[in-house]
Amino acid sequence: AKNGVITEATKKMRELIDAVDSRIKAPYFGYAALAFVALNWRGIFLLSTTEASPLERLSAFDSQTNSFTLVILPLLVGAAVAATSHWVHFIFGFISSKPSALIDNLYLEAEHKRTIRQTELEQSRSELFAVKEKELIERAQRDEKVAGIEDKIAKENLIAQLGALRNERDQLSAQIDTQKRDEKSIIKGLSSEASSILKAASKSKDGTIIKSESLGLPSIEAGGLTFGAKSHRDFAKNEAALEELVSEDFVKASGNQGVMFILTHRGWQAADKL
Repeated sequence: AKNGVITEATKKMRELIDAVDSRIKAPYFGYAALAFVALNWRGIFLLSTTEASPLERLSAFDSQTNSFTLVILPLLVGAAVAATSHWVHFIFGFISSKPSALIDNLYLEAEHKRTIRQTELEQSRSELFAVKEKELIERAQRDEKVAGIEDKIAKENLIAQLGALRNERDQLSAQIDTQKRDEKSIIKGLSSEASSILKAASKSKDGTIIKSESLGLPSIEAGGLTFGAKSHRDFAKNEAALEELVSEDFVKASGNQGVMFILTHRGWQAADKL
């Protein structure tokens, strides 16, 4: 029985401690405690650091505090902050909602363009396979018609001519595929600076790149972005990247001053693949 009474008393004591702890951790009391420390920090500092008797330390604490700063003002500040905290969160949330929405829209637009581009590529690939399938069927039909020719000499000549024509077409297709693979390898081989300038230039409608050396601060501007403006070394690195784009025929000079450049058709296509 005694153990039961002790257990019950312990349980009630824990409930009381938990209740007090939850009240202390409530926002109002937290704000009040912070206000208490902020308003009485001088007295707390003197009380904890002064090397003197307890009465002298308490006297130093009392000299820096009063009932207004110890009780009334912390409670008032805690109440005011607790009452306005939700409004403060609302105001900051309202202010940040507009730029957050704009950023989300940018990501959505980029993802939308990427999805459209992937769909276009898949459609082009499907059309290419359809053309090749149709060509194979037409070849088989032509071969069947050639097989029905009774004149042996005419049949042999026609077969030879068709074979030569098909070999020429296959070689041309192989050359085009090789060029495409070489172009992909060139794009992959571009430096990171050249890829950044090419991609930035493709963001503008006219695809222009401007090399500016005004006021002793050389830079390269493309698509609203500036490259090489950190230092002369940084500019030299990005200038070499621009020359790299020119040598690969992704960019060509516009005018004789060597200041303005524009994307070529090959450059636009390469930018789409980055």
